[in-house]
Amino acid sequence: MSQSTTEKFTSRDFRDALSSFATGVTIVTTRDAQNTPVGMTASSFNSVSTEPPLILWSVTKTAKSAPAFKTAEHFAVHVLATDQTELSNKFAKSGADKFGDTSFSVDANGVPILENTAARFDCKTWEVYEGGDHWIIVGEVRAIESAKKEGLVFGGGTYAVASPLTASKSAETRETGSSEIIDDLLFYHLSRAYHQMAHQFHDEVRSKGLTVAEWRVSACLYAQSTCRFTELAARTFLDPQSMEDILSSMEEQGLCTLSQTDGERSATGTLKGHERVTSLIELAKGYEKDIMNDIDDVSPQALKSTLKKITTSALNS
Repeated sequence: MSQSTTEKFTSRDFRDALSSFATGVTIVTTRDAQNTPVGMTASSFNSVSTEPPLILWSVTKTAKSAPAFKTAEHFAVHVLATDQTELSNKFAKSGADKFGDTSFSVDANGVPILENTAARFDCKTWEVYEGGDHWIIVGEVRAIESAKKEGLVFGGGTYAVASPLTASKSAETRETGSSEIIDDLLFYHLSRAYHQMAHQFHDEVRSKGLTVAEWRVSACLYAQSTCRFTELAARTFLDPQSMEDILSSMEEQGLCTLSQTDGERSATGTLKGHERVTSLIELAKGYEKDIMNDIDDVSPQALKSTLKKITTSALNS
């Protein structure tokens, strides 16, 4: 697909373009004037200076917690680990009881501290600047805690993990010897198989005018199926705010319809959405067939069954 320049754009166009810039995921916490714990998911985190050590993040002025962060003397920025997508989703929801069943402690400044994150920056507010519809909050880092955990990544509307790029086809490849320990690791082979299969297929998805996130949603809504937002989030690795934007955009394109029943929102696929992804589903099946034709000792159904068992086992462990 050719690139285009949009001189007149909507706020959604702006957010969609920003989504191509992958970021880490953080939760920022503090206490409000009533001494109540406050926290929110934020990807607008960045370093500012090393001498002195300064970081910044931003909060929309309309956020319920914005007054607390704007006036807070201290706050903490938690960099989330790859196994904390549910925690990210929880703190991304507006008005939810985020600390009710969340494990946390309180530091000497009264700031709520979350457990098991990849890293944490304990900050004293340095300055607060007005930035359009956001407050830009600069903090001086007074203490840090870092665990040897891989950080959660967010880009293109979905959660991800940072992985090495697949080598180009022109790159020299060789089979490693049996003495290579990595060749005995299931994680390595699962990751390598996914990245090598998905890279080419995702290029085809984009050639159809869909993002990878839109493809995942459309596949879930195939044959005009209906899915609750919570189910879609789990299946497509979308956080609540991004899912709202993506589904609203898809509804405008006629790819789905949105509804609400008994307080729970749902999305239903449309005939247009069905037709848009039919060729992609057939293409995916073709890729699968070509790959499995070269494998004699396992059937596609047996492989899928095994992978489902692995997924279930990993979720329950």
